[in-house]
Amino acid sequence: MKYYLIENKLTEETNYLARVLTERTINQEELIEKMLQKRNLVSKTDIVAVLNSFYEEIIEAVEEGDNINLPIVNIGYSISGVFETEEDSFNPDTHKLHVNLNGGKLINEAKSTIPLQRIAPPITTTVINNCKDLVSNTSNTTLTPNGLFELNGIRLKVDGDKDEVGVYFVAEDATETKVVYIAQNGYKKIIGQIPTLAAGTYKVRIKTQATANSGQFLKDVRISDSAFTVTVG
Repeated sequence: MKYYLIENKLTEETNYLARVLTERTINQEELIEKMLQKRNLVSKTDIVAVLNSFYEEIIEAVEEGDNINLPIVNIGYSISGVFETEEDSFNPDTHKLHVNLNGGKLINEAKSTIPLQRIAPPITTTVINNCKDLVSNTSNTTLTPNGLFELNGIRLKVDGDKDEVGVYFVAEDATETKVVYIAQNGYKKIIGQIPTLAAGTYKVRIKTQATANSGQFLKDVRISDSAFTVTVG
């Protein structure tokens, strides 16, 4: 199991919090397939039927307010909110019922054996590694106006609901020229048409609100510049 550290912003002192990096999520369908690979004495249909019956009994027990102790999970209950008098009853507007899940015996035993590996924090900003001029077939050196370019990097995708979102070539005097035509817009690669640019030196700028979830945007536009410059002759 991999984890990384981030600065703790909740205290005055300088210290850090750990975050676990989850690399995949396994659903019931995948678990069943793994079971069938190891044990083929029962069919997938039989496993699904047993699981559905198992879930049905658990839900029924929860609805009846029973504590449940299983090898992988223990289920209990609590109520939050303030009761003004001893005669007060549960009011969903001010009180809330919580179903509390805690690891069972098997989970706790497995937890004690999990090897932990500290890694560098994942990159959460846009990084422009390379700008290739597809006309001259050069990288991070020259640009051919009205030709095609290819960007490579991390979190490149331009997406959002603000007008300024896009790819720009920025001149030495800070003038921005926006790319109008983008043929491929991905997190690791962008291909588009170089605008009509005057002779000079430019850096690449990306303005985006894209997140890892399609259709969900950052509130503010993230602006990232290339560490290199490219030249129009």
